[in-house]
Amino acid sequence: MRYLISFILIISFLFLLTGCFGAKEIESETYITAIGLDYEAGEFKVYIQGLSFGNIAKQEGASIEQQPILIGEAKGDNIVEAYGQLEQMAELPLNNGHVHTIILSKNIMEKNMEDVLDLISHSPLLRYTFYLFGTEENLKSLMQTQSFFNFSQLYSVIHKPERIIRYNFELPILVYNEFVSRYYRPVGTILVPSLTIDNTHFTEDKEKPIPVMNGEYLFSRQQYKGWISKEDLSGLRWFNKGIQAKTVRIGTENVSVRVSNPRAKIEVIEGQTPSYKIVVKGDAVLTQNRKNQSLREIETELNKEITKDIVSTIKKGDLFDTDVLNISEKSYKYYSNKWSVNTIRKFNEDSVKEIQVKIRVDSGNSK
Repeated sequence: MRYLISFILIISFLFLLTGCFGAKEIESETYITAIGLDYEAGEFKVYIQGLSFGNIAKQEGASIEQQPILIGEAKGDNIVEAYGQLEQMAELPLNNGHVHTIILSKNIMEKNMEDVLDLISHSPLLRYTFYLFGTEENLKSLMQTQSFFNFSQLYSVIHKPERIIRYNFELPILVYNEFVSRYYRPVGTILVPSLTIDNTHFTEDKEKPIPVMNGEYLFSRQQYKGWISKEDLSGLRWFNKGIQAKTVRIGTENVSVRVSNPRAKIEVIEGQTPSYKIVVKGDAVLTQNRKNQSLREIETELNKEITKDIVSTIKKGDLFDTDVLNISEKSYKYYSNKWSVNTIRKFNEDSVKEIQVKIRVDSGNSK
């Protein structure tokens, strides 16, 4: 009798256990990894880049075969309507939980940024940790670019920009949570990296179009301000933390050094209006010196070049009425009781009274 009661209880408990009848098969969904947003002729356009489970998961030891990239495209009076069309027409359910990147066209950044912010804030599956880019390229063409060696596009700058710039810093990347936290700030500038398609440097049997960063779009005080090329942002590299190394040419191609982890410090000089002193320190290793210039001469030339980079970038920002290097943010954060926001906003080239660059150059180890 005791065994019968135990058997009945076990069977009863089994009926109470939840099963997997409602589980979704991961291979039967379309994983959305990138979204592109555009605005043209009074209509919003939405592009999605979808990858199958085969793009995302590779079995160990499996051969690498190019997986197709699914591109969805729809338009409507608003972003939600356009995206809804894609959901209704999709053969497999769209899964937004894996969006790595959102790419904005120049048109939508100029005119409809508030629509983008509203969409993201009301989308529960869009985390604030995705990367944000801008572009003037055709969004469909940009999303169809490939990575090297038949790897998924997940290994391109669109999806893993931090891997690309880790040892080759040129421009800072932007995560959306940083953008939205600074968007309503009354002082400073947000830099949104811009993407373009390059097909001139690599080939794999034929020309290999790849996405690359070529500049930064500027936002200040909830307004789109313009675009600055990578070349005109040469002074920016000395203000960004975490740079591992950067090669700098000094006057002639015969001398070059590699500067590691430069450290920029901004000092506020009090007066009727705020002014600033910039100090840049760091270490460098000599990588080429065909004319056997002295280390002292190389250090002098290097420090001049860095100073020139910083001044040039500040001047370029003045053309867009922006503080590209965010120098004035120091006054806003620590001296808001001394100067008004309007006074701090008047930052320009003349606000920087002194720039000191102290990079020490080492000869390095010769082979």
